Amino acid sequence: MPWLWRFHAIHHSSPALDWIAGSRSHLVDDVVVRAFMLVPMMFVFPHDIIVAYLLFVTIHATWCHCNFGPTLRWLEPFLIQPRYHHWHHTSQPEALDKNFAIHFPWIDRLFGTHYLPADGSWPHTYGLHQETLPGGFWGQFLYPFRRRGTKAATPA
Repeated sequence: MPWLWRFHAIHHSSPALDWIAGSRSHLVDDVVVRAFMLVPMMFVFPHDIIVAYLLFVTIHATWCHCNFGPTLRWLEPFLIQPRYHHWHHTSQPEALDKNFAIHFPWIDRLFGTHYLPADGSWPHTYGLHQETLPGGFWGQFLYPFRRRGTKAATPA
């Protein structure tokens, strides 16, 4: 759904990927993703399991967005590692629309969206591919709500 991408594009717009860039996102993106996960979990799992999951997700998301070089190669087929997630954030054409899984790379293998070079390389470029966001908080906050072709005002 292209209109959802307009919200998530804020998260992908950073030209460098590190642990703090992983927290960059649109408010609507955060609310929708968290509601999609947490509301069903509240009906299925006890409170302690949800707290443990949230702790894991917070640590794992920070770790996957960091620019930490060493990779546990033996763990790459089973759990998303920083190198794998960096390929999800690259603007390099060979990896566009790849590596959507949040925790388990085998899900991407199942859906044909897995990309991880066997040579152990990392991406060279990050950010959006052929897309430009307006500058500033309000410009980016309003960006997903504008129709395509509508020019956003850029702050002076």
